[in-house]
Amino acid sequence: RFVDECNRLVDHYLKVWSDIGTSRLALWLDLERAYETRRAYYIEHVWYFIKKMFEKGMLFEGFRVLPYCPRCETALSDAEVDQGYEEKVSPSIYVKFKVVGYENTYLLIWTTTPWTLVDNEAVAVRGDGDYCKVLVDNEYLIIAKDLVPEVSKLLGKDLKCVEVFKGESLRGLRYEHPLLDEAPIHKEHKDSHLVLTTDFVSLTEGTGLVHIAPAHGPEDFELGVKYNLPITNSVNANGIFNELGGVFSNLSIDETSRKVIDVLKTKKLLIYEGTITHMYPHCWRCGTPLIYRTDRQWFLRVSSIRDELIKSLDTVRIYPEKLKDRFYNWLANVKDWTISRSRIWGTPLPIWRCRDDPNKLLVIGSLDELRRYASSIPNVDEERLVHRPWVDEVCIKTDDCSEWVREPYVIDVWIDSGIAWIASIDGLRDKELFSKLYPYDFVTEGIDQTRGWFYSLLATSVLMMGRAPYKSILIQGHVVDKFGQKMSKSKGNVIWAYDMFEKYGVDPVRAYILTKFAPGDVFSFDPDEIKDIINKLNIVWNVYRFAHMYMSLDKFDPRKYDLRTVLDNARPEDLWILSKFYTTLRAYDNLMEKYELHLASRAIFEYLIEYVSHRYIRLVRPRVWREEGDDKFIAYTVLYHILKESIKLLASIIPHISEYLWQRFVKFYEPNECVSVHVSVLPQVVNEYIREDLEKIFDLIFEIYASVSSMRNSLGIKLRWPVKEVVIGLRDDEVVNELMNYLDIIKFLVNSKEVRIVTELPTTYLSDDYLVKDFNIFKISLSKAIDKELYYEGIAREIVRRVQVMRNKANLLVDDFIDLNITTDDPEIMEAVRIFNKFILSETRAKSLVNDVEGMYVVEWDLEGRKVVIGIRKSKT
Repeated sequence: RFVDECNRLVDHYLKVWSDIGTSRLALWLDLERAYETRRAYYIEHVWYFIKKMFEKGMLFEGFRVLPYCPRCETALSDAEVDQGYEEKVSPSIYVKFKVVGYENTYLLIWTTTPWTLVDNEAVAVRGDGDYCKVLVDNEYLIIAKDLVPEVSKLLGKDLKCVEVFKGESLRGLRYEHPLLDEAPIHKEHKDSHLVLTTDFVSLTEGTGLVHIAPAHGPEDFELGVKYNLPITNSVNANGIFNELGGVFSNLSIDETSRKVIDVLKTKKLLIYEGTITHMYPHCWRCGTPLIYRTDRQWFLRVSSIRDELIKSLDTVRIYPEKLKDRFYNWLANVKDWTISRSRIWGTPLPIWRCRDDPNKLLVIGSLDELRRYASSIPNVDEERLVHRPWVDEVCIKTDDCSEWVREPYVIDVWIDSGIAWIASIDGLRDKELFSKLYPYDFVTEGIDQTRGWFYSLLATSVLMMGRAPYKSILIQGHVVDKFGQKMSKSKGNVIWAYDMFEKYGVDPVRAYILTKFAPGDVFSFDPDEIKDIINKLNIVWNVYRFAHMYMSLDKFDPRKYDLRTVLDNARPEDLWILSKFYTTLRAYDNLMEKYELHLASRAIFEYLIEYVSHRYIRLVRPRVWREEGDDKFIAYTVLYHILKESIKLLASIIPHISEYLWQRFVKFYEPNECVSVHVSVLPQVVNEYIREDLEKIFDLIFEIYASVSSMRNSLGIKLRWPVKEVVIGLRDDEVVNELMNYLDIIKFLVNSKEVRIVTELPTTYLSDDYLVKDFNIFKISLSKAIDKELYYEGIAREIVRRVQVMRNKANLLVDDFIDLNITTDDPEIMEAVRIFNKFILSETRAKSLVNDVEGMYVVEWDLEGRKVVIGIRKSKT
């Protein structure tokens, strides 16, 4: 029943992952052939691997101190431990161990795990360290010399050294076990409860004396083996003390810690009690604090191939490079891999032990092999047979053993995931596909997976094939909340992807993630920042909306206009925006090649927003408004080309919006184009279209434009109001001559009747009648005076802008003509309307100015403090 529940749970999350984490998120995955580690064919690959390791002598059974989850009641590997560090508040106690043979003399130890004192067998000091004997309340305490001030502060007493000596002189000193009566097993231990020397003792924290419990610490265990100490383990896998724990038996480790503290207080051996907040390993599955205890488990001899692992990683391209050392450091210190787990659900460990002779082992590498050895097999299909309890019901008898019993373990899930390089494609059977794909081009995972999946893939592949299973890896950073805090349910700061998709849509979330932070960096996810991305997406949307509006109005057909041909008559701004697309594409390709996804994504958005929307469309808008001429179709051809190719670059960032634009924009004009943007071919850089000299000139032009705009702003002159004159001073004659070729563009952008470009500003333009500003590269002189004609033209432009807003709100088509009414008591507005009557009618597509306002959409506007009422309606003629 438990296994069936596990399968149902897997099915549930597979559906969630399929529906939300894949399909809705628009991940391009072959879900129909996705591998599942629970399947029989996959488990057979794991068994095959285990058998190969046994044959190579890389699989062994050992007795060691291992990290255990008392809730899951199973051992964990070092890689698993590394993934579960969290803050924990632990006891912090200082305890006296009475020295045998010396009156009122004690060793002072510090521990954050009082429960381990039950299994204490020795005290370790640093042989070359300096230690002090200090006098406290008629008692002598032995402490590391450098830690006396810290202990003094902790106790609130001024401790003075009365004797200084090396730690080596303490070797062999014996002490009374502080819990000798409570844990009587220690009365049987004759060669323990003494001081030993070792290099792992720290002289910078605690007391410089470390209590040694060989059953509960890897270093303690090694020291215990070295000095033949008793390895007393009174703690079961579930964190409950057994009969060896004496009065602590049947208590949990937390209960034991509290009772130990009470006992020490009663015996007056506890001189300080407090707490400490520190990073402590927790179970990566359930979040329970881990314990360390000795047990017999199965291991892979990974420590013997450290050099091979490092050499194999040398062949892999790692991005970002700054995280290389993290992976290398892990491999340089890698330990043997604990692969056995005390669980029901998982890949069964395919090792059988002979009941007659426990030293005899049988390792099964496939279902066929299992059937050959089996005298009877449960009547279930393969998908059940490879799982517990059915695999344990298989009866195996051989000539040399009357009964084989399977080891009661499943395999570490990281072996399951690690063998994906061959099992995922059924590589033992489909050898042709395997040889074609292995080693794989690309793998990506989170930063913690340098100890997880990246490592398990590498280790299993090197063990079995002698090489890395991948050519390149992309390491992603962890996602935290907007304050940089780790997300957790207990903190209430978890951000669920589904909620973000529902509130903002998938593409804004994708664009936010891809543009916000570099891969490998910690990602502070702030939902409010998605709104900024939505604003950018709206600008991109409006670019396509603008293009489609005018192209469809003029019945533009890109199939009739060859890009290379129309470029012969193209304007400079057309050649510039085309060149800018291909330099952006070149940068995009290079950035993608280096997995700098954030910079590549930003590059295409910057191109569409800053260069196409804010610059190019500003320049071509008057051209597409005209009724006649081929010039607009040249602009359409260039604009269509760059927008079509840009959709392809956007496809991996905002796949849903890109697909919509492809269907409604590209296929509107080219019905026979690819069925989807996601199967179209990415554009290639066309070097003949790149004009870097032209891009530099336009960069300068728009820098001048921005500078003039800031000067206008300081004078309170809006950009829509034409100024009389702008004079630009540049010291470089060559640049001056070059800019003269673009005088009309500059005049249009800065909205000036006259623009002069000189090498040095004449004194006339340095007077108080002009605002002069030095922008380092150039100087600009802007006339402060606005004559009546310019003033009235500015008013006319303000009226035109408001009429355009009203046309949009009235849902009028671009080619709809209107009747226009303008009513005001202000004489200057009336004069502006009179002088620029034709301009207003032309720019607003109005047939005429009328007095009749019946059926009109009417709005009262504030025009720089003056009231004007404007009415529009669709013209009937």
